[in-house]
Amino acid sequence: MLQKLSLFDYALVDRVELELGEGLNLITGETGAGKSILVGAIAALLGEKAAFNAAREDAKKAVVEGLFLKCGIPAIKRLLQAHEIETGADHSLLIRREFHPTGRSRAFINDTPVPAAVLDELAEHLADLHGQHEHQSLLRPRTHLDYLDTFADLGDLRAIVTTAYESVQTWRQRCEELLARHTESRTRHDFELFQLQELKQVQPQLGEEEALEAEAKLLGNAARRLELSGKIGLLLYEGEHAVQAQLKIAFEALNELTLLDPSLQNLVNDCKSTETVLREVGQEVQRYHGGIALNEQRHEQVRQRLVSLQKLKRKYGGSLVEVLRRWEELENSLAQLENFDAALAELQKNLGEAEAKFAEHARKLSQQRQTAAKQLEQAVPEVLAELGLQGTVFQVKIEQQPQAEGFVFIKDQPVKAGRSGIDQVEFYLSTNKGLAPGPLAKVASGGEISRIMLALKSINAERDEIPVLVFDEIDSGVSGRVAQAVGRRLQKLAESHQILCISHLPQIASAGRYHFLVEKTATNGRTATTVRRLTKAERPLAIAKLLGGEKISETHLKSAEELLAEAGNG
Repeated sequence: MLQKLSLFDYALVDRVELELGEGLNLITGETGAGKSILVGAIAALLGEKAAFNAAREDAKKAVVEGLFLKCGIPAIKRLLQAHEIETGADHSLLIRREFHPTGRSRAFINDTPVPAAVLDELAEHLADLHGQHEHQSLLRPRTHLDYLDTFADLGDLRAIVTTAYESVQTWRQRCEELLARHTESRTRHDFELFQLQELKQVQPQLGEEEALEAEAKLLGNAARRLELSGKIGLLLYEGEHAVQAQLKIAFEALNELTLLDPSLQNLVNDCKSTETVLREVGQEVQRYHGGIALNEQRHEQVRQRLVSLQKLKRKYGGSLVEVLRRWEELENSLAQLENFDAALAELQKNLGEAEAKFAEHARKLSQQRQTAAKQLEQAVPEVLAELGLQGTVFQVKIEQQPQAEGFVFIKDQPVKAGRSGIDQVEFYLSTNKGLAPGPLAKVASGGEISRIMLALKSINAERDEIPVLVFDEIDSGVSGRVAQAVGRRLQKLAESHQILCISHLPQIASAGRYHFLVEKTATNGRTATTVRRLTKAERPLAIAKLLGGEKISETHLKSAEELLAEAGNG
């Protein structure tokens, strides 16, 4: 429910904060007092565009806030989670919209900035506005299907149909993607085959480039390596003054010196260790020297192999990793081309099964809609008769649109399918005897639209999850007994919904559980609209003014008290 509505510098309102209640909230006021401002503010709060002059000339911005309680239905929870919007334990939502004189606006849900699209989606679950302007949902034939499905309690079956349709779309998309890839693959088949053969001819291996570069370096320096290792051998062993020979002479002298001075024995041990190390180094250098070969043929092979790898890298991605990835892609692409027929047959089989499943559920849904339509055609006129529209003919036209490429057949004819099934629903209406029913959106007046909506909402009250209903001037074209009937209907509907209703009629105003009065005042040459909630003691006078205007008599007051008493608000 909408517990609190606040307006700051909005249109003619300086500051209004309304504490709304559960059930039926009635709003009255003289013509031109600004009642429509409240409806416009609620519409703006729920995503509608506000008037360009929403902010007063002396204000930096206009602000509309609404505190909604008990917003814990699954659809709202999913939406808030999807956009990472937190709520309290009581599932309350504080919605705020700011309007700047430049025309720019911002929206917030629980102080989290949100785009207008999110607010629009949330609004569909919070409130339904019905009046004589563009926000009347009944004037959009696409909403008629929803009213019928709500009446017939077909939500679960419709969800199954939606899921089945999405499955059809998924399999169809996969088929189309495979066909597109196949067409593209056929176009470049010869080129891809050439590339694959080129890669297979070289047979690149991950990591071989580094090994080849190291080998090429060794082979290119073979002569210098022979020269250096031979020189080391001469210095250590083979030369006239080889290190090993000189070390032997020094070792003999050190031994003799040790006999004269035993304290030098450690030097003898160090000298032995040095001789051992030099001997091992010399042996290793000799083995290394013997293993060096001047192999120009192998050197050329390595160079050519590196050139081939560089060519592949330049052509296929700059690294051997990319080259190998391209190799894998080519093999997969050509394999898919070879297996195309089998893959397409499998996808088409799955698509056919999905289409058959959708068709089965869609026909079942259509049949149940046909049955429910007859019941709704009887129920709506009965309620409308109570609301002053006697003799109304109400029809629910259910049609299927032919579509040459459709996959669901009705009477051997393919029809258009969608997420909601195969039906297109539109309400037809005639409120004048002898006139054929016409599309409701074209033939119904504003007052009739409001009463038709009231009838539908009354009939669907137990099934409709939208908690807040706003009726703007639902009393258009009615009076007396019919107005009392409208009031009773609103009271009954208010048992399951919170209702905000603007009315000019005392019979309807007296039915409200809460009564708000809109007034326009002028101070220092400036006009402002104010709204206040009437106390129980103030209500008879407000109702009496609706009965008699400014000249209130005792009779008017007594009649007002009687109306309030009859409505249970005395």
